[in-house]
Order: sequence, then C-alpha cells, then structure tokens
Amino acid sequence: GIVSIMTLTALAYERYIRVVHAKVIDFSWSWRAITYIWLYSLAWTGAPLLGWNRYTLEIHGLGCSVDWKSKDPYDTSFVLLFFLGCLVAPVGIMAYCYGHILHAVRMVKDFQTVQVIKLLKYEKKVAKMCFLMISTFLICWMPYAVVSLLITYGYSNLVTPTVAIIPSFFAKSSTAYNPVIYIFMSRKV
Repeated sequence: GIVSIMTLTALAYERYIRVVHAKVIDFSWSWRAITYIWLYSLAWTGAPLLGWNRYTLEIHGLGCSVDWKSKDPYDTSFVLLFFLGCLVAPVGIMAYCYGHILHAVRMVKDFQTVQVIKLLKYEKKVAKMCFLMISTFLICWMPYAVVSLLITYGYSNLVTPTVAIIPSFFAKSSTAYNPVIYIFMSRKV
C-alpha cells in the first residue's frame, strides 16, 4: 500500500513537472524515485520490527498489521505519523500537483495550435488515467483507514471481525486494479 500511494505521488509530481514546468524527467530521475519510494516504504514497514509499534493479528485473525489498539503513547505516535506520512501528505501532494496541472491546462487553451491541441489531448488522457488510479486507490484504502483509526482511538467496539474483514480484503485488492486501468486507458500498454 505504501509503495502504491508513493508511486502515485511520484507520478503526480512527474506530470506536474512535465505539464506545469515543461521539463522532461530523465531515466536516472525515475530510478532514483523508485529507489526512494521503496526505501520510504521499507522505513515505515520496518519501524514496527525495530520496536516502534509492532505487528499483530488483525481483528478478523486472517492477516496481520500494525497494532492499532495499543494505547502506549509511543505506539500511538507511530500510528499518527504513519497516517500523516503515508496517507495525508501523499494525497496532499497529489492534490497540489493535479490542481496546478488543471490550472496550467486551462491557461494554455488560449494559445491553441494543432500541436498544442494534440499535446493537451494526450495530457488530459494521462491525467484522467492517473486520477482514476488515485481514486481507485483511495476508494479501496479509505474504509481500511477509517476502521484502523476507529480502533486506534478507542472505538473498537464498533468494529466486529466481520466488519473489519471487508475493508481489509478490499484494501489488499487495490493492486489488482491498476493493470486493468492501464489496459483500458492506455494504447501503449
């Protein structure tokens, strides 16, 4: 999940640089971004292994995750920073990037030539595909995030194992949707 959202964030930034600043990202930048994405993910997933929170069985008992129930301030700080660093900040960066892309595309409409029209069509199509990927990711992961926060902040009595299993499986299914989106929205795939 962390790799997925950070990849979507890097794609949003790449589109932002390309459209708003008219710069092309080179191959070495892409490899550095991939490396940073994986290191960032390993840092967050490795922290519980090093003692900042821990992994435990989820309520439904079919999978494990960080300990959302712990009331220890040290563990609660992990959960809070985890949500900020792995959900709120990436979504904020994506919103900023796509907001500026939308603004830039609207500004360019005044200077339409045949080449600009083709470029705008392509950029709009790519932006729609990225927006669909981001929306799908958020639709899949937000119920899990809500359930996790309910458990973290003491409302675990509202979350039965049956209620908890659906968001958990739905979140984990999110990786299956991007290839389908690519196939239907990109001729290059």
